[in-house]
Amino acid sequence: MSSTRIHSSVLVLTLLAIAPLAHEAEAAEGDGATVRLDSRVQVWVSGDDRGPAKVGKNTGAGIMDTNFALDRTAAARAAFDREVLVGTVFTRSANTPNDDQSYMQGGFAVGKITEKGISLGAAVDLPVLDGERAFMRPLIAFTPKYAVLIAASEDNESQNGNPKPVMYLADKASGQLVKIANNPRPLDKPIDLVRVAEKGGVRVDNPNNQRGPHMIVPVTDNSFLVGTQYNNQAQEVFRVTVDDAAKVTVDWLQRYSNDAVHNRPQVVYAEGAAEGYVAAVECNAQPANIGLRLTKFDVATGRSLASKIVVRADPGKNRYVAEPHIVDLGDKVGMVYALSAKVRDRNGGNGHAGGANVSQVSLFAKADLAQVGETMMAPANYQRHPGAFAMKYGADGTPAIGVISGSSTGTSKGLLQVIPLKADGTLGVKDALKSYTVAPYSDVANLQARGKRNPNNQAKGFINGIGDVPNPGFDKPGGFYPEVRSFSFSAVTGFSGPDAAAKGLKESLWLSLVPATWKKGLATTPGGASPNAGDGPAPRVQGPATDEAADHASDLTGTRPGLGGESDAGCHVGGAGAGRAALFDGLGVVTSALVLALRRRRATRRSR
Repeated sequence: MSSTRIHSSVLVLTLLAIAPLAHEAEAAEGDGATVRLDSRVQVWVSGDDRGPAKVGKNTGAGIMDTNFALDRTAAARAAFDREVLVGTVFTRSANTPNDDQSYMQGGFAVGKITEKGISLGAAVDLPVLDGERAFMRPLIAFTPKYAVLIAASEDNESQNGNPKPVMYLADKASGQLVKIANNPRPLDKPIDLVRVAEKGGVRVDNPNNQRGPHMIVPVTDNSFLVGTQYNNQAQEVFRVTVDDAAKVTVDWLQRYSNDAVHNRPQVVYAEGAAEGYVAAVECNAQPANIGLRLTKFDVATGRSLASKIVVRADPGKNRYVAEPHIVDLGDKVGMVYALSAKVRDRNGGNGHAGGANVSQVSLFAKADLAQVGETMMAPANYQRHPGAFAMKYGADGTPAIGVISGSSTGTSKGLLQVIPLKADGTLGVKDALKSYTVAPYSDVANLQARGKRNPNNQAKGFINGIGDVPNPGFDKPGGFYPEVRSFSFSAVTGFSGPDAAAKGLKESLWLSLVPATWKKGLATTPGGASPNAGDGPAPRVQGPATDEAADHASDLTGTRPGLGGESDAGCHVGGAGAGRAALFDGLGVVTSALVLALRRRRATRRSR
């Protein structure tokens, strides 16, 4: 293939990317043989009517930094054939500022997926707390009795302006806050988890300094691992236990690297295992100049068992790393991360690369942390700030990585790209007909960053998902989405609709259920996003179906492949007006297109 033809191919794919495509087949709904799998999406918590009519420092810009969880306690799993409990926690704009002129306020909600449909509980406002960073990067998990709500807050026992991990407990049934048995503070003040660790005899280096939680995973029904960033310079994990009498214990707190600027530790754990794994940035400057560290640790003590830089930066070649997301895949872990190129210093010497980001995914063996197979370039449909999670996919429930990504301007949809594993456990191919709409609007870099403490500087919006959420309505007459065995679940922040997008001031929280596994014998194709998906059988359409095989892509004849988009530049955020949004919507796959074209060229050369 000539270079001219390569450039033509890239141009065609780029033009496709710019078009407002959702990945829907160009086939009319009717009596076709293909099942169209629309994602069930609906606004769960509106941010439209709360907070000031402006975007700026500490406004919250509506709903931001959502986290969510599935109740997988033993009692909950026993009832999965009837109902599934889900929850979300978030930071939102309050109507009035606190004494530090911050509009940041915490909130949470719980809901159920039942045999007949979805029942979403109303949002519960958490008490107004003190400090600029009043309730940031919240996390949620479930015990048999409680919703566990953890966040970083300046309103802690140190009271020195540094945020630290704090916790509320809420009754799962009523949503009311529960008095934590060993919290010396009143009910409206959360317990300081660092102080709990100290009182329990756990050694904590510099306990009054900043610590921010970034990921929570359950170990047992009552015990959890929390990946934590220390003082913007070290990576830590702690284990916290909540007993049925509402007493909180920090079992251990362990540091795994002191060279970890802006590291955001991500943790995974497989049920019944003795080891957990943490992935985080390793660096002593920004952009991240060393690499990504993967550590295996003992979940009983936190002791490091093995640790390795598994992906290395190369500053001499303008190659930096960022934002690892880790997923558990049985005998392996998967890591989705970004490679960045530095263009200029826009953040006073302590910012991100500022240049192009290209997402990557690699697999590593749990036994020795060695890489398994080849790295895949550009698995995400948007290249800025993607997330990742483990899931099962298709009629056979093939193990897969879900790479979820969103719009950097807030004006476009969120997308989930499924990367199934091949029979040998290595990565399959990226297939345009394995990409699903997550939400009609999503935001990972606009209002999410402009409404934080350092607007237009180091900030991002977080987007992620949870796999293997069972559907109680599966294969039941009159059941909810009867074709679908399990979903991927997300709570995505974005504009509530065209009117909110036109104002560009506040965002809401979308519930998203994406069909992930389905009844054997069905030919399926990705659809769009609908508030009514699952209320009755899925539509049947004419057109090609997704090829579920991991090792080759689907036949796209008769379809318009849905390519997600926008700029893939780095983290620095400016205002996104309508003209800029229109320019960048649909451009995030240009890198992917180029990669695919070059791969085809190499393959053609090898076949000659």
